Amino acid sequence: MNLRDQQAAETRRRFVDSAFELFSEQGYGASSMNQIAKLAGGSRANLYLHFRNKPDLVLAKMRAIEPEIIGPFGELFDSGPHDGASIRVWLERMRDLWLELKVEFAAVEQAMAEDEEVAAEWLGMIRRMSLTLPGLAEDQQRMQDFVALLMSLDRNYYFLYVRGLRENEDFVLEALTRQWLTLFER
Repeated sequence: MNLRDQQAAETRRRFVDSAFELFSEQGYGASSMNQIAKLAGGSRANLYLHFRNKPDLVLAKMRAIEPEIIGPFGELFDSGPHDGASIRVWLERMRDLWLELKVEFAAVEQAMAEDEEVAAEWLGMIRRMSLTLPGLAEDQQRMQDFVALLMSLDRNYYFLYVRGLRENEDFVLEALTRQWLTLFER
């Protein structure tokens, strides 16, 4: 990568990081492209050279963290056989990932509620992931079960770890353990 490409990548990273900082502080809907450019130390014109709108900023972050999100699913499907204990360990690892990416997940959640393009990308990531995991592409019912389980995990972890509503965490993790175990009991 030449110097110009490195500078452009750094500028894009600054804009994305600033956007997510603002989304965390004041919410996705209340953050403007002007505020993002100002926080990043750049001009609005420069921001628009790199990103058309707020959804583009969110999509850039989603694509950057996608491997981090997909990785543990691949490891789950590549290991086994599974029992309740191994599924619970995996769910706890996923919990750690959600806590680490809590700002990103919160912003993506807000963006999905406002922008169809972001919601479509989230569903696209689920589809891409389900096509790469062993035993799903050739079994339509198992793929649908996986998608339903993933959506349940997403909702539950959003409320537990992004919103911080953890009073029933152990019960939820036990329920998720039983649900995910069914995917591997065939």
